[in-house]
Amino acid sequence: MKTFGLFSRFTAWVFFACFLPLAAFSQSQFQQIRGKVVDQDTRLPLPGVTAYVEVDGQRKGAISDAEGKFLIQGVPVGRRSVVCTYPGYLPFQSEDLVLTSGREEYLEVALVQQIGETTTGEVLITSGNFASQAANDLSVVSTRSFSAELTGRMPAAVNDPGRMALSFPGVQQGTDDSENDIIIRGNSSIGMLWRLEGLDIPTPNHFGRPGTSGGGLTVFSAQLIDRSDFSTGGMAAEYGNALSGAMDIHFRKGNMTRRAYRARVGLLGLDFAAEGPIKNGRSSYLANYRASTLSLLNRMGFHLVGERVDNDFTDFSFNLAFDGRNGKSFTTVFGIGGISLEHYHPIEDPAERGLGTDFRANEWEDRRQGSNMMAVGMTHKINVDDKSYLKLAVAVTGSFIFRYYDVLDTVNTVSRYRDEEHIDKRAIVSLMYQRKLGPRTKLKTGIFMHEVVYRFYRQSVARSDLYTLDQNNVDLSARGDGQTQTFQYFAQVSHSFSEKLTLNAGAHFYWLLLNKRSTLDPRLSLRYAFTPRTSISAAYGIHSQILPMMLYFYVDEKTNTLPNFDLPMMRSHHGILSFSHVFPGNFRILTEGYVQRLYQVPVLRDSLGGWDQTSGFWLLNNRESVFDPFVSLGKGLNYGVDVSLEKTFSQGYFFLVNGSLFKATYALPDGSVFNTRFASRWTSSYTAGKEFYLGNRTLQVGARLLYNGGMRYTPPDYEASITNETYVSDNSRINEGFVTPYFRIDSRVAWFWNSKHLSGMLTLDIQNVTNHKNTQNVGWSSTTNDIYYQNHPSGLLPILSVQIDF
Repeated sequence: MKTFGLFSRFTAWVFFACFLPLAAFSQSQFQQIRGKVVDQDTRLPLPGVTAYVEVDGQRKGAISDAEGKFLIQGVPVGRRSVVCTYPGYLPFQSEDLVLTSGREEYLEVALVQQIGETTTGEVLITSGNFASQAANDLSVVSTRSFSAELTGRMPAAVNDPGRMALSFPGVQQGTDDSENDIIIRGNSSIGMLWRLEGLDIPTPNHFGRPGTSGGGLTVFSAQLIDRSDFSTGGMAAEYGNALSGAMDIHFRKGNMTRRAYRARVGLLGLDFAAEGPIKNGRSSYLANYRASTLSLLNRMGFHLVGERVDNDFTDFSFNLAFDGRNGKSFTTVFGIGGISLEHYHPIEDPAERGLGTDFRANEWEDRRQGSNMMAVGMTHKINVDDKSYLKLAVAVTGSFIFRYYDVLDTVNTVSRYRDEEHIDKRAIVSLMYQRKLGPRTKLKTGIFMHEVVYRFYRQSVARSDLYTLDQNNVDLSARGDGQTQTFQYFAQVSHSFSEKLTLNAGAHFYWLLLNKRSTLDPRLSLRYAFTPRTSISAAYGIHSQILPMMLYFYVDEKTNTLPNFDLPMMRSHHGILSFSHVFPGNFRILTEGYVQRLYQVPVLRDSLGGWDQTSGFWLLNNRESVFDPFVSLGKGLNYGVDVSLEKTFSQGYFFLVNGSLFKATYALPDGSVFNTRFASRWTSSYTAGKEFYLGNRTLQVGARLLYNGGMRYTPPDYEASITNETYVSDNSRINEGFVTPYFRIDSRVAWFWNSKHLSGMLTLDIQNVTNHKNTQNVGWSSTTNDIYYQNHPSGLLPILSVQIDF
């Protein structure tokens, strides 16, 4: 009831603030669109480009100047698309931009040089020009771009790229729907790579976990995100240290001529963003601060994750941009940082603990876990000549993940039974060079160097029951620290044999100086366009990834050695075949078949240095920190097909329908084969949205349905479980069981309004509209001597917010 009362009061306040003044906003409102046009390969500005917007059959346009910049004035607010044309280049049409009276729009356009004769006067003529085309043109399969507007439009994504990705093909909800793990094609989230401005960064998530890429909510603010890429495989040669996919984030630059501000208040927190010129027309700042209100809501009885669980987070991000003279150089200084804490409370009254059918350890435990991270860096791009450019980037990053667990006894005496900390510090330098070798050929090459300092430990105290500790039995179960360097080099050549056929060939070299282990991964992709709208693409590559850093530095206390020091990198062969057809009206059907064969995956080592045959452990089934000796003898096989039907936003609506069938297995050294933990057999998502235009106001409605096969679990050994009164897995039947299919409906309603120099948005996102109780896992009941099903912690979750641009 407290939650309902709070929600009702907040709704009434927002309704009053947003709808009372609407009568004053009836007159038409206008805004302007700024932009810059460059050559896609050389990044040199293109003067003389025609840029225009068509409104009710009338064109409003401008011509780009010597620096490639243009300004289209007097454009009515609403969704607008910008068209750019230039002799010798393919025409360009942007996706629909949301133009408001409170914020000037800025657009970066990279035009592609035309090869051969034009065959049609259409603007949007090729599948490559589809709105979700990868920003990195060397990624021709399993990669799509996304924008801040798309991230915000996805129902219940709460401006989080990780949660947005659930609407994309081959991606499924992880084992905990309060978290944003990105599970791709049956792979663990361990295999994800996160990048910012071309640099690898630590997991950018609040409530992150050591050794994985998931968490609760990304540190990224959607206010800063420019067009970025999300890949589910078949990555270009420049992407290394990833097995499953990559999230390649880019920041936009702030307005260089006009100051603008955005304020947002909602159930998750408070946001404030500011942007504007540092030197008018030459440089700008863009910054966003976000503070969670969850701690306040927790005290009022509202819990985001589950009963007796409090959450709190804060983050800050910024981007400073500096244009060089004549548009031939560009510099940015950027940064992100976030702190977060999750607090699991015991049942307050000791007399009420353990009153259920089974004793639950969490009823006696007081657990605090959280994560802090930061990344600050600089990029500088300069054109060496009229055919090439060089980009230098440097950054420092840091990550601190901790777990502090206490237990309370029957008189509420607090005792610490587990400590765990992980600290990762890095200095990063990258240098990338791209050259146009001819009208049909270009070269892209670069290096990445990381200086890594890592330290961790985990200490625990033995427990004789749920709340009694043996302080004389303290186990320093894991520790380690050290310093190392990594070096990566890539080179890739792209050649267009004709306007129909393009070949990309390259390789990625990775060297871990800690143990002198290295890999050389070839990458090859081919795209053939049967018609301007129909194409087929194929890609093959080897992908490598180092182990979580804690494993290399882990010290075996029994032998005082580093048992995992010399382990090789995990690797995989990945082949993809893709078919794409774009229909008139911005519809596209995309089908991809894939095979991925993994090898050199760690499995448990026995005392003699071989494989532990009593264990079915395989590292990529794991989602938490592990500290054991391993041998890299595990293998895996994933294969399947993804089908996607998409309409990008135009004519007032969009939809994205995806379906995937797949199989994901792993093999132990004796040849036994089991399903992976994430082998749910199928995934599907259905996302759609519609806008209704009412003068200067817009009503937006949307929904998303997720329907996936259930996650796997290992059935219990019933005799052993009854004897031990706890769940004992039957390792001869690893991951044979699966819980019921995952089903969830999310919805979104948004109201946009515009007045003179001011605009606003009221949104209500609801996760799990039907409050469906999805099964997460199974546990053991010592009362019934049988398994019981555990539900996901998150049920219906309404997220209301109001945003003002001024």
